[in-house]
Amino acid sequence: MVALVVSVAAALALGLATWLPGVLRTDIGLVPVDPGLLTVNESARGIATLGRGYTVAAYQSGFRVSAASGTLVDTITRGSPVSAVLGHLGEREDHPIENVEATLDHVRIDEVDIEPGRAAYTGEVYDDVDGQRRTMPLRLVFLLTTAGVHVTADIQGADAVIIHLDALPGTTGIDPALPTHNLRLRGWWVVAKSGEQQAFTTARKAVVGIGPAIRTRGLDLRPDGRLDIHVWSERATLTLSGVPDAG
Repeated sequence: MVALVVSVAAALALGLATWLPGVLRTDIGLVPVDPGLLTVNESARGIATLGRGYTVAAYQSGFRVSAASGTLVDTITRGSPVSAVLGHLGEREDHPIENVEATLDHVRIDEVDIEPGRAAYTGEVYDDVDGQRRTMPLRLVFLLTTAGVHVTADIQGADAVIIHLDALPGTTGIDPALPTHNLRLRGWWVVAKSGEQQAFTTARKAVVGIGPAIRTRGLDLRPDGRLDIHVWSERATLTLSGVPDAG
């Protein structure tokens, strides 16, 4: 009987452990948005050199931004790097709440324009909304800066942009944007502050900032390891810096 009680208790604890992150994420008002398909035109594939050892790689498997020492970030593997959201923000107690009416989750990259210190990818996001295909122009720009790489995801007509990043082990917040501990499998709202501040670091020692600063921004660490960045604007930005470890 004791063994049975222990087994049941262990099962309940395991169930709670897998269920709790979802509850915590929902409680703060973030809505899960899954990536769709990614198609990259053959002419836009390959590695773009930005300078000072920084590169951007674009393939059917996704995008990778690297420094000379190692990878800064990867977008989700074999999925769209961004999604467009149609909807609006509400308020619940002391935090925002997302009201999502529709999402455009599939991405097609048509071409790339490479200049010294800059790589700009153009294409569209698309999906079926109310039974009809809907598209929005997409522009992804990777710009070399004095600190690292500035990334802009611009989706004309979107109410919010979701950036889908691959798993970033050891994601730790940076004060005052986020709590200064391992953020784990939870959702968080970025604390508003003047300027586009750094938001979190990773076990690879990459440092990531989220903008624009005047917009509502959230961070959703999904149970499957994916890291989604929510920005309530038609333009989302990331600042990538640090000296990442190899591998």
